[in-house]
Amino acid sequence: MAFFMVAASHSPLLDFPARESSSVRNILAALDSSRARIEAFNPDLAIVFGVDHYGGHHMDCMPSFCVGVEATAISDVGGTPGRLNVPRETAVAAVKAIRAAGVDTAVSYAMDVDHGFSQALRRLLGGVDRYPVLPIFVSCLQPPFSPFARARALGEAVGSFAKTLDHERILFVGTGGLAHNPYHLFPPIDEVQPEWRPYILHGKAQSEVPQQDWIDYEIREHHVGAQILASDEATPQMAGLNDPWDKAFLAAYCSDDLSGFDRWDPEQVMAEAGIGAVETQSWIAAGQAMLTATGTPPRTMFHEVSMEVGIGFGVAEAGPA
Repeated sequence: MAFFMVAASHSPLLDFPARESSSVRNILAALDSSRARIEAFNPDLAIVFGVDHYGGHHMDCMPSFCVGVEATAISDVGGTPGRLNVPRETAVAAVKAIRAAGVDTAVSYAMDVDHGFSQALRRLLGGVDRYPVLPIFVSCLQPPFSPFARARALGEAVGSFAKTLDHERILFVGTGGLAHNPYHLFPPIDEVQPEWRPYILHGKAQSEVPQQDWIDYEIREHHVGAQILASDEATPQMAGLNDPWDKAFLAAYCSDDLSGFDRWDPEQVMAEAGIGAVETQSWIAAGQAMLTATGTPPRTMFHEVSMEVGIGFGVAEAGPA
């Protein structure tokens, strides 16, 4: 049995940067390089720790973690629609194993995922249904957040579970982060505009705000944001970019012991590096899964702060091992 791990940032603006730049080209080249290594590895199963931006999970009942037994990617901003190829029996077994390990996870037989999963599936794996995928949602968008320690515990449980599977090659993927702050798009629940509150709370379970209205709004706002970020007046601080924080995270991440993250406070991370930086919990889960399965630590493959895509973009890998 062999394992491989890739953790990477994502940004809808990769699909429509307002101007071409070396940073955009560098990011796309880095993703292509990881994709080539994944294709060479040819996984029998990809276990993807992803996040969500109100595409599938809402504030009427927001789980810390959720395993998708069946999952569909929606056509949101930066997303690729389609049905994920989720092996049902494996997903159910994963839920049982994660819970038995002491990590409470929700389960969904009708999970919707947005670009927080599908961009990685498309750009790293070549499509949302190219490989069998076990999607595991990690909540990182609204306080109160789960502690970083719980994300690591989730990864440890999944890594132990993966070693029991009858697969030759398993890929772990984490997607999200690094420093960025789309706060105005995803404010705390008490600051959400009244017109969007029904959807943020209840998603498709309500009829006041159709999901497509929310998607259209997000598309418009991201296009506006792309123009602002490409202007000469824009500054890294406006987008919540924080190069020193990114480098400190990557230095801590690329080690054979991720337990130091247990002391990280999500609220402090948000204050220092924006709400988008909390998405690094998906990296922690994927990295710990790989460490538990193989003992192989991550290594930084790429990092660049890009104004054009509004994010400190990082890629890390571990293995194959």
